[in-house]
Amino acid sequence: MAAGISQIAMANQFTFNTLKKEAELGKVQNQLTSGFKINLPSDDPTATVNFMDYDSRLKEIDTYGKLIQNATAKLDYVDGKLGSATEILQRIRELAVQMANGIYSQEERQITAMEVDQLIRELVAIGNSSYKGDPMFGGTFVGDVPFKQYTITDPKTGDQFVSDVKYIGNNQSQIMQIEQNENVHVNHPGNQLFWAYDSLIMPTLPSTGYTAPNDSKISVDGIDIAINQGDSLDVIAKKINDSGAAVKAGVFTHNGASYFTLESTTPHQLTLMDTSGGSVLQNLGIIDAGSQPPNNLSPSAKMFSGSVFDVIVDFREALIKNDQFAIGGQVLGGIDMAMDNILKYRASLGAVEMRMQTVQERLSSEQVYIADIHKKTIGTDITQAVMEMKMLEFSHDVALNIGARLMPKSLLDFLR
Repeated sequence: MAAGISQIAMANQFTFNTLKKEAELGKVQNQLTSGFKINLPSDDPTATVNFMDYDSRLKEIDTYGKLIQNATAKLDYVDGKLGSATEILQRIRELAVQMANGIYSQEERQITAMEVDQLIRELVAIGNSSYKGDPMFGGTFVGDVPFKQYTITDPKTGDQFVSDVKYIGNNQSQIMQIEQNENVHVNHPGNQLFWAYDSLIMPTLPSTGYTAPNDSKISVDGIDIAINQGDSLDVIAKKINDSGAAVKAGVFTHNGASYFTLESTTPHQLTLMDTSGGSVLQNLGIIDAGSQPPNNLSPSAKMFSGSVFDVIVDFREALIKNDQFAIGGQVLGGIDMAMDNILKYRASLGAVEMRMQTVQERLSSEQVYIADIHKKTIGTDITQAVMEMKMLEFSHDVALNIGARLMPKSLLDFLR
C-alpha cells in the first residue's frame, strides 16, 4: 500500500521552500544594495581571511609610501647641505691654490686668513644643521649641536679665530625602513662625512705578552666583538679585522716591545669602547675609562687623523705664519681628501634615493594590483548578482503559483 502524503505535510514543505527562496533572494538584494558580497565572516570564511590580508598589505604600502616620501625629503635636505659644504671647500681650495703662489705677500695671506676663518664658521653651521628639530649630522645624537666650536683671541689684533672644532655626536647612521626587511641609511654621522684623513691610533704604552684577563666585548665603530679569556694581541687583532668594521688592527714591535695599533680604512673618527665589564682597550693604552666616545682616547696614545675643520684651521694658521710651502703641500692635499670624502657620501646618498624611487614604483604597482583583488574579493559582481536575483524571483513566482493551486484544497475537494 502506497504511503499517503497529507495536506499538512505538503503545506509545511511548501512553506519551508518558499522561506528558503526568500532568504536567498534577500541575500542577493542585500549584496546589490550594500555593494559587498560578504557582509559577515560566515558568508565566506576563506574570502574574509584573504580580504583581511589584502587590506593589511594596502595599509602597509600606504605607510611605506609616506616613509619613502619623508626619507626622500630628508635626503634632498642633506644633499643640499652637503652641496653647500662642497661649494665652501671649493672656495677654500681656490684660495689655497692662490696663496701657494709666491706672488702674494704676508699681508695678503693674513687678509685671506680672515676670510678662511669665516668659511670655517659657515662650515660648522652646516655641520650643526637640524632637520625637524633634530641634529642632521650628529648620528642619533639628540643634544644641542654635534660640532662644538672653540675660539681664541689674537693678542695683536684682538680678533677672534676658530681654534678647534670637536665632534660630540655619535657614530650611528640614521636608518629608515622603506619596505619589509628593507632598511636604508638616510644619513651618516658627522665624524664620517666631515672627515679628511684616515685615523691611526698608536699607544705609547707597550703591551708585550698581553692576554685578555676575562671574557668580555669591545665595540669598534658600533660593532661588538667578543673577546675570550686568554686571547693574545694577534688573536684580538684578527677578530677586529674579521668583524667587518672599517678598521685595521695590527701589532708592531719597536725595541723589543709590542704595541697594538688601530687604523681606519676610510676617513672617519674611530669610536671605541670596552663593554660587558671588560677593559681590553684600556689595558692596551688606547682609550681612557673616564671619557665618552668618540672623545675617549687615552692621553698616552697618539692619534693621527683630522677632520675637515682641522684641515681648514691648519690652512688658516699657515696663512697667518706666511708658510707658503705648507699651503701648497699638506693643506692642499687635505682639502682634496676632504672634498673627495664628501663627494663619496653624496654619491652614496644619491644611490639610496634612486633605490627608494625604485621601491616606490614597485609599491605603487603592487598597490594597484592588490586594490583590484581587494575589491573583487569582497565587492559584488553586479551583472552576476542581477542575473541571480532574476532567476530567484522567477523561481519564487513559480513556487507561489503552484502553492496557490495546492493550498486552497479542502476535505470537500476530496469528497467529490
